Amino acid sequence: MFLAWLFYTPRIGTLMSDSDAELRRLVNALPQYEDQIRYWESQLDAISNVKADIFQAQDTINGMIKSEKSNEMLVPVGHNTSIFATVNDMDRVLVGIGSRVYMETTREDSLNRLNKRLDDLNTASQTYQSNLVKTQQEYSSIRGKIESLQGVQ
Repeated sequence: MFLAWLFYTPRIGTLMSDSDAELRRLVNALPQYEDQIRYWESQLDAISNVKADIFQAQDTINGMIKSEKSNEMLVPVGHNTSIFATVNDMDRVLVGIGSRVYMETTREDSLNRLNKRLDDLNTASQTYQSNLVKTQQEYSSIRGKIESLQGVQ
């Protein structure tokens, strides 16, 4: 009796067939897959943005390595505003280590840290891309099953 209640469709007034129950289950699963696809895409976008920041930092530090003892630089101070500043000691770099805590290091060490972070992001990106492809394939498979079940009715 309990199972019959689960598969009872009041608008028709009959018990659902197995294919109707499967169709309903599959249709209800689609939004979850769509949400998961959007999640993986947003994670990949976030990684792409962080990687762009890392590339910019690497370019800046590489430019510092090639420069002389002091150099005039454009320093961002917030809200799309920058100031010109003269950097006298080109070998002192502050690197964020988390929770708004910074550590003084050398240019070479900061480049090594950026390269390590880039490697970690590339690994995460590969994992996320794999998960995205897998979720998209499952989504397509479910849509195909839905279409075949709708063709049966």
